[in-house]
Amino acid sequence: MRPTPRCGSWPVLVLIPLALAGCKDLAPTEQAPPRPIVWTEVRPADQTTRRILSAVVRPVQRAPLSFEVGGRVEELRVEVGDRFVFGQVLGQLDQRLYALTRQERDSEVVQAKAVLREADQAFERQRELHGRDWASEAAFDTAKAALETARARLETARARLDIAEENLADTVLRAPYAGVVARRLAEPAQRVAAGETVLEIQGDGGGFEIAVAVPETLVARLQPGAAYAVTFPAPGGASARARVTEIGTEAEPGGAFPVTLRLETPRTDLRAGMTAEVAFDIERSQSPNGDGSAKAGVRPVAIPVTAFLAGDGPAKVAFVFEADGRGDGGGILERRTIRLGPLSSEQATVLAGLSPGEIIATRGLPFLRDGQRVTRLGVGPERYQ
Repeated sequence: MRPTPRCGSWPVLVLIPLALAGCKDLAPTEQAPPRPIVWTEVRPADQTTRRILSAVVRPVQRAPLSFEVGGRVEELRVEVGDRFVFGQVLGQLDQRLYALTRQERDSEVVQAKAVLREADQAFERQRELHGRDWASEAAFDTAKAALETARARLETARARLDIAEENLADTVLRAPYAGVVARRLAEPAQRVAAGETVLEIQGDGGGFEIAVAVPETLVARLQPGAAYAVTFPAPGGASARARVTEIGTEAEPGGAFPVTLRLETPRTDLRAGMTAEVAFDIERSQSPNGDGSAKAGVRPVAIPVTAFLAGDGPAKVAFVFEADGRGDGGGILERRTIRLGPLSSEQATVLAGLSPGEIIATRGLPFLRDGQRVTRLGVGPERYQ
């Protein structure tokens, strides 16, 4: 037979779950604390874009030197790094052939002068005889023509002598200005052609300039006379200002255009060939259509690249903080659609949806929602666990 349960045990079994349920209802409701967010203030976008390009330092005065005539190099009196003054003799060719040529041309002038004297005397006699009708008209004309020919030959001889003297002088290479030897491209006993570079020099006057290759996408925005910042890594990261003096009209290999900038202030710590970096700050405008033109009344702002999420289609989303006035530094997040402009590695340009001075969240956006109550890190009373 089954044991008959006692009636007194039923109330105990029924009251236990009821008591537990009552205890649960009496527990106070716990609310999650506001979520702290990393934030920033929206600021107006910089209306310039910066491109930093590598460049090289070179002297304003620089030139390849060569002899105006060809011949055998007799001597070069300077080495690389040697300094020189204006008019100093830097080198010389073998002059023997040019000296002989000059001597020959001088003899031709002497001979032409003698012929001219004889022609002049003959002409004077014929003129006197012709005046007395003792000589024919033909004889007079012949004497006159001989005199004119002799004069022309003398002028030719003198011109040939001038050329010979100039060629002899061109065998000596003189400094066009004070400076220093950058390269030496010939040696004594070497034969060089007229115009062949034997020395490359750099002048002391005029200071230094900066040569940079600018891509075709940027060169059209440069203007002669515009000033830009230049940094020199070698002299301890020194910086200076330089102005555009020349903009090339023909691209070099690679599609870049040569641009020259002149330093505004002379520097003594630079050397030719040093590297430099030119920061080109170019005025720009933003457009919702991405064509670079800004709409009237639109004021672009800048935000960090971590401060937006992808939205529907091309639109993006940002979370804007609005203080709730409770006095604890907290506020409510508003999920707002924004429209982006150009992006860089650190910041994004916002064309619509945000205004300067607004507060936005910059980190952890996937974990935020519209209407969520949050606090800003570093603002309001500190919380302790």
